[in-house]
Amino acid sequence: MLPLVILCSLAGCSGEQSSTPVSVDVPGMPSPELALQKSLDRINGFLGSLNERIATPARSSFPLAITHDRPVVLAPAAPAVKQPPVTSAESAAEAKPIRGRNGIVWFAFGDGYPRIGCVSGQVCIVRLQLGETMTAGALSLPEKSGWAADLVQGSHGIHAGWAVALTPSPDPRRAVLRFTTNRRSYVLLLDPSEATMRSVAFTYSAGDPASQPDPPPSPLAMAQKNTPDFNYRMTGAQPTWKPMRIYREGGHTYIQFPPGGINAAPRLVVISPKSAATQPYRTVGDSYVVDLPVDDAMLIGSEAGSSVVRITHGGKA
Repeated sequence: MLPLVILCSLAGCSGEQSSTPVSVDVPGMPSPELALQKSLDRINGFLGSLNERIATPARSSFPLAITHDRPVVLAPAAPAVKQPPVTSAESAAEAKPIRGRNGIVWFAFGDGYPRIGCVSGQVCIVRLQLGETMTAGALSLPEKSGWAADLVQGSHGIHAGWAVALTPSPDPRRAVLRFTTNRRSYVLLLDPSEATMRSVAFTYSAGDPASQPDPPPSPLAMAQKNTPDFNYRMTGAQPTWKPMRIYREGGHTYIQFPPGGINAAPRLVVISPKSAATQPYRTVGDSYVVDLPVDDAMLIGSEAGSSVVRITHGGKA
């Protein structure tokens, strides 16, 4: 402190103040900036000499190989798969009729399902292959289709084989006839709006399928399939569990019981159509759900006296 006081007195500190900066050098205190720069220089020098201080016997024994540029060869692209043209199910599966002599209409069995026209008041004959037989019970038509199908047999010549006689009612609708013979299964679309085919026959080949394909459903059938059908009536006893309503939709039949009625657990017996299942229904909430469109059935109660409610499709309740 004494040197600073002496210097101050010599410079006239007791007089007026001076704003001129004064550099003061203090021995033993290095500059921080200088110390940082020296540290960075030492680090850079260490990194620069690192490669020289690491042993590299491979590099000292032979020169490094030089890889020349080569073109990249890609695997050939897979050929594009050509998609077949999109056609409607009806145009792709419907067999084409060929009209022959004496008014007979021919279909190739393997081409698809045949559309057979037969207007009201006419009888149309579908001939089977010679030696092909079946039972009358094999003929299957939808209920209330307006068509009658009968199995007939000729007696001589080309008519000696079996045949199916089709008779439309005064008000027939489009329907599908199915039957299976001892050789194959037929699927025939009966269309009353088409020109009458009095005689129909088939040609066969070794590569034919065992069955003809199903025709696409008509717009009316699609609408009916997705629309609830409440056309059921119930007859017989009046138990407390008697269903409130019955309807079918989308190939299922729904039997809805009143509140608490499901607890009575009446037994359901489906009479028509026949089913191979011992119990073709399941319980969902307050309803029985049958996995087929029921035409005729009975509900048999478990209480004394076994009340029976008959369920029939068609007519008014």
